[in-house]
Amino acid sequence: MHGSKMCIDKDTYTHLITLIMKFLEEENFKESLQALEQESKIFFNVHRFGEIVMNGEWEKAEKYLSAFTKLDDSNHSKKMFFELRKHKYCEALCRHDRTEADSIFRKDLKVFSVSQNRIDCELAELLALKDLRENEQLSGYTNATSSRAKLIDSLKLLVKENRILQDKLIFPCVNNSALSSLIKLICPSFEKETKEELIYLIHQFLNEEEFKETLHKLEQETRVFFDINYFREYITSGEWDNAEKYLSAFTNMNDNTYSAKMFSQIQRQKYLEAVDRQQKLPSDFAERAHLFDDFKVLVERNPMLQDKLKFPSMDKSRLLSLIKQIMDWWVPYCINVMPNANNETISLKDFPTVSNLRYASSILTDKPSQEGRPLDASSGDDSNDSSCFNDNNQSRESTSLPDADSAVCAKSLEKSVNLKLQLINEPSECRTLLLPDNSFGGRVVRLIYSHSGDFLVALTQTATHKLWKWQSNKQSLEEENVNMESQLYQPSSKLVMTNDIAADPKDSISCFALRGSHLFSASGGKISIFSLETFQTLATFANPPPIATYFILLPQDLFAFGFDDSSILVHCPCTKKTKAKLKGHQNRITCLAYSLSLNVLVSSGADAQLCVWDAVGWKKLCSKFLHSFQTGLVPETTVVNHIQFHPDQIHLLSIHEGQIDVYEAPTLNHTSQLVPDKMDLPITYATYSCDGKCIYVSCKSGHVKVFDTSTLELRCQINLTAYAQPGTISLELYPLVIAAHPLEPNRIALGLTNGRVHVIEPLESEVEWGKLPFTDSREFSTTFGSTALE
Repeated sequence: MHGSKMCIDKDTYTHLITLIMKFLEEENFKESLQALEQESKIFFNVHRFGEIVMNGEWEKAEKYLSAFTKLDDSNHSKKMFFELRKHKYCEALCRHDRTEADSIFRKDLKVFSVSQNRIDCELAELLALKDLRENEQLSGYTNATSSRAKLIDSLKLLVKENRILQDKLIFPCVNNSALSSLIKLICPSFEKETKEELIYLIHQFLNEEEFKETLHKLEQETRVFFDINYFREYITSGEWDNAEKYLSAFTNMNDNTYSAKMFSQIQRQKYLEAVDRQQKLPSDFAERAHLFDDFKVLVERNPMLQDKLKFPSMDKSRLLSLIKQIMDWWVPYCINVMPNANNETISLKDFPTVSNLRYASSILTDKPSQEGRPLDASSGDDSNDSSCFNDNNQSRESTSLPDADSAVCAKSLEKSVNLKLQLINEPSECRTLLLPDNSFGGRVVRLIYSHSGDFLVALTQTATHKLWKWQSNKQSLEEENVNMESQLYQPSSKLVMTNDIAADPKDSISCFALRGSHLFSASGGKISIFSLETFQTLATFANPPPIATYFILLPQDLFAFGFDDSSILVHCPCTKKTKAKLKGHQNRITCLAYSLSLNVLVSSGADAQLCVWDAVGWKKLCSKFLHSFQTGLVPETTVVNHIQFHPDQIHLLSIHEGQIDVYEAPTLNHTSQLVPDKMDLPITYATYSCDGKCIYVSCKSGHVKVFDTSTLELRCQINLTAYAQPGTISLELYPLVIAAHPLEPNRIALGLTNGRVHVIEPLESEVEWGKLPFTDSREFSTTFGSTALE
């Protein structure tokens, strides 16, 4: 049946489905159970259907009903669909949601106008309805609870009268643990095995019978097998929410580095494709396929997933074969013979057994499972009860047993490390890569990775750009050093990307942004658009004054530009139309950050102020000035150098030369603050890692400090001597900017005052920054203090 690999009778097939349903109910695998009810079409669960209706889940109710009957199957079926849609329509009217009501009428109710029966009359009544209170019968819809309860009563009557559903309403009375009891009888060694063995058998059966939804629901609820091919379908089709939901069943962002990378990349790709859709750009299927290759590597290395990737081998249709053998012996004793009142026992002599649950290598024999062991027909022990199926015509009661697999999975990767603070002084204590450079372009003032991490762009104080490429972003730094060194890219045209320079050097404020293969950049003069393939200047615009100080790409093909006159311009370069001009700062704009989930723009200025703007009507929602937790005063130096949203799109990082603050958008609730020791002042830059688990902070002292985002505890300090070239170290050498790799949370690039760029990451033997093997004894005390608000 249904693509089965072996021929069996309908009764045996039905009995197996029933046993599996009982098992799923006992294990509290609710979603798997509901999916199996729908896909097997054996049992229509009136109680579950009523719960869905009572919750107002109309689409879900229709989907459940549609699994058993279609709208045109019978008048009773048509009436059920009509009642559901009519109720959804009336509730929309009660909420005064005319738009949704009109949509329901046009899409869902129009189909009933072609029939000639009582439904036509009710449809006509709905057509003329302006106020539910005008009709005594329909006025009850204003109370959702009572009206839904009445709807459920009427639907139950229609279900019982519907000839298509009548034979699917009674679930056999099945003893607890019936399936596992039978498996123990036929394979005595199963008692020593885990429940996973039975789940694997059920999984194989569902796969062979093509119960796709049940199969993947079971994977998520049992967490014993991660289907990498199913996960790939979501990635290559761009179903990012479903991909995230499937992954979340097995691991979460905080489990380990690999999980964090996967969730971070899903969220990033979801955002980028949302922007593309708003700009009406086609989907890049080749990019998704390439992205899956990256995911596959992360999955295979992830300790939470790597032991769930291989499905155990077993004979085809193994569970079906076992149940068929059982039923061939069992039916005369179990189904057709009722337990007698004299407590007579049923002998298990000649009961077929196997020595291996997965294979028929030791074929079914006629030896008893336990020599001379009787089975008491009236025993209270469910595992020994012969009456697995009783013809009692009783409907099944729902249960709420705890999920046996609900315990939090142990983080095996985390157990192998300690949290001693780590001080890195020598190049041998981390992996470093000095990017090749034969130019003398002055200080690196801006630095950015591409979205996939395959190239890095730097902007120098002299308004020139540098671009380094890697062939792949999957390799570690060590592999890149040996096999595939980074390349300072130079097109055949020999062009150099150079910005228009400000007339006054003090106005040379640098900023740039990536958009696909184009770079938008400015150094105090006009904004230039460069091709990253040819380095050709494609266009220039925004001739000063005012001078552009920062810009950012927004959805719907918009750009937000910040200027030195404290204004913000929301502009569409394609149509050359201005959407809004925002005013709220008293000094130049220093940075802009956008949250897709909140749909707000946040601006920072040289006035020590942060402002939050609604990205729909472009109204200012709130603003807040920087202040010290210790003194309550605004810092003397009022410039907020940089702001950045955490990957959760809610927490906002604010960088000032004397402190780092974390806020919650859109209210700018001030949650925490980091204050450096005087020896490290000033802070030159800070950024979140791509997974948001740590904050990288660079200081004029040359130190790069790594803080835990959740606790603000200092994990690691990387000193200048660990990454700078010998002979170049001086008080004037330090990192000005940090670029966090978009896929590797422990990899960063540092732009230094001497114009060089260094890429660093932990040693391969270390899990991440600040997490050392137990044999490592390096330790030091923090020079940063942190303050957190309760």
